[in-house]
Amino acid sequence: MKSFINNKKGFTLIEIMAVLVIMGVMASVAVAKINDISGTADLRALDTGVAELNAREMLYWTNAKFAPGGWTGNGGDNFIWTTMMVMNTDLGPGYFWTPDPPPIGGGILTFGSRSISLNRTASTNIAAARWSL
Repeated sequence: MKSFINNKKGFTLIEIMAVLVIMGVMASVAVAKINDISGTADLRALDTGVAELNAREMLYWTNAKFAPGGWTGNGGDNFIWTTMMVMNTDLGPGYFWTPDPPPIGGGILTFGSRSISLNRTASTNIAAARWSL
């Protein structure tokens, strides 16, 4: 029994505490990095949502421009905006879009924990409307 008590192999309490403190610091840095990655992913998703809105604008503008009646000036832009607002507010899972009523154009686009305010330039006879931050 005496040889077991005199055996001085092992870690001291101070060494164990130091290891736990180091592991705690490493864990806190890892959690911060994971939160940062999540926020960056939400911003990239919002950029993708804006690109989707621009693609839809181009599609509706092309259809209006080459329709039998042709482009009808500001009335054509109001038609495009109203059609997008009524039929295409769903951008996919995780997105929530609150469009402004015509002729203002714009709105709030939300994905995850991030929201951005959007601006929309009106369509013309030469170019489709553009969405921007």
